[in-house]
Amino acid sequence: MALGMGRSSRLALDIGGSSVLALQASGSGGRLKLRACYEWPLAEGLVVDGEIADVDLVARELKAFASQYGLKGRTVQIAVGNQKVIVRNIDMPEMTEEELRGAIEFQAPDYIPIPVDEAVLDFLVLGKRVAPDGAARQEVLLVAAQKAMISMFTTALRQAGFKIASIDVTSLALVRALIPNPSFLADPAEAQVCRGIVDVSSSVSTIVVAVGDAPKFSRTVTFSSDRFGRALADRLAVPLEDAHALAQRVGLAGPREPDRDLYTEEIVSATQAALQDTAYELSNEIRRSLQYYQGQPGAQPISELILSGRGALVRNLDAHLQDTLGIRVSIANPLAHFAENASNMTDAALAFISPCLSTAVGLVLPEEE
Repeated sequence: MALGMGRSSRLALDIGGSSVLALQASGSGGRLKLRACYEWPLAEGLVVDGEIADVDLVARELKAFASQYGLKGRTVQIAVGNQKVIVRNIDMPEMTEEELRGAIEFQAPDYIPIPVDEAVLDFLVLGKRVAPDGAARQEVLLVAAQKAMISMFTTALRQAGFKIASIDVTSLALVRALIPNPSFLADPAEAQVCRGIVDVSSSVSTIVVAVGDAPKFSRTVTFSSDRFGRALADRLAVPLEDAHALAQRVGLAGPREPDRDLYTEEIVSATQAALQDTAYELSNEIRRSLQYYQGQPGAQPISELILSGRGALVRNLDAHLQDTLGIRVSIANPLAHFAENASNMTDAALAFISPCLSTAVGLVLPEEE
């Protein structure tokens, strides 16, 4: 099964640590229509660090989800993002696609920590250039994923009655959803703008750097948005569901005021203090990743970070990251791609969860996007 290729399906499933999100779209160009957005909760421990931990139980949940929303037998597109997915930018001589595939399979052990016979390999040519010695070279994005990990996803989906169009990579879906695709009339400088994406999902965090719309660096870290809720639940001795609400309605100290109509000043103060250590843990992970990228030859300064995933719902987390990292941070709005909402959700509800839909939106975008 190819990785990052063949996005013909317009129904996406984003299988996370706390839920499954389904997004359905139709149309193309500037007339993209959102047809449906469904969410199904998953019990803790079924999906851990971006991997399926129990195939049979996940399949049972997916089957119930499909039955509830009439999705049984549908063809879906999914994305994988965990520490068993490796994304590397490599420099290769210019050659035919067939020659390139053979060369990559031969040289893969130099780039990935997975034995080639245990990995699914795919690649994408990002661009071509002429080296100082006059030789034609090309920048290639190499993607490798452990076969056993991929098999857990495909088995669960097939047991649930789904058909699989192909499997994408979370980092690539995020770039498609959140990084502007410069048109041929755009300022040439726009194609060289360097941006970062920090997607803090309920399972893992994905950090991506792209120049223009070309991914240059990707890293997955085992930091989930649930860390914020758990920190509050432990410190304040409240149920996890209430802790998640506190993270969203109170959050960290910052420009967006907490919801003081619901919470006392004592709760507000305790919540903001309890979230600080977790927020610094995340910012330190991001800093280490960005420093690693900046240390690579030819790396460009990052002009903006885009915060997505459930972590983006933590109030003032964007302001905290901007202050601690010294980079402008904005909240992701992948639904900007859509011209019409014909889904089961109101505009207001979609606007609230929009950052959480980034991966799924990247999966359902038509090829011309």
